Amino acid sequence: MTEKNHVKHRPTARVLLINKLNQVFMLKTHFDPEVGLPPRWLVPGGGIDNGENTLTAAIRELHEETGLVVTADDLGEPVLEATGRWDWADGLNYHTYTDTIYELQIQDFKLDTSGFTEDELRDVLEYRWWNLSELFESEELVAPHELIGWLKKRFVV
Repeated sequence: MTEKNHVKHRPTARVLLINKLNQVFMLKTHFDPEVGLPPRWLVPGGGIDNGENTLTAAIRELHEETGLVVTADDLGEPVLEATGRWDWADGLNYHTYTDTIYELQIQDFKLDTSGFTEDELRDVLEYRWWNLSELFESEELVAPHELIGWLKKRFVV
């Protein structure tokens, strides 16, 4: 058996947006082109820039991907830290991740994508509020791997 090549580790900060109906806002995105895996659903967020901690990255990423402006007090402490691995479609490479996820209860908002990066403009395919029971029953790929199990524990559906 050939040992796979660990290409990179990607730490991210994300924000789980939950509305008054206990729906979760998610974006369906491509992986980086070289990964070759099908798109998956994510909560808003992304990579941590040099000099940022997870909280400042979560605040920045939430603004870039939704237009929402929040403070550190709005987000508080992380609710989930998930680590895992994505094996690439080529069967030769993989990357690891650590996703630090914060939670924000929100009434509603008007999505503003003007802060999307060039990669986000390429990679984001759609976005929506997911009813949790529909999400749990769907065959959709969701990341991080632990998110669905955590949501099932957090929101008994």
